[in-house]
Amino acid sequence: QQWDKPIVTEITPIDIFFEAEEYHHNYYNNHATQPYCQTVISPKLAKLYKEYSSLLKPVKIS
Repeated sequence: QQWDKPIVTEITPIDIFFEAEEYHHNYYNNHATQPYCQTVISPKLAKLYKEYSSLLKPVKIS
């Protein structure tokens, strides 16, 4: 176990939801070579896959 106390997340309803513009949908998959994706997202995904691969389910990204 990595944490001393349980992790608690509060789930609350939202009042208004604004969907992102189309060009933001699947941004990482469509722009993986962009600097932000390479320096921020890719390292986080690599860590996620390394540490939690046994818990991840395959997903279809459209």
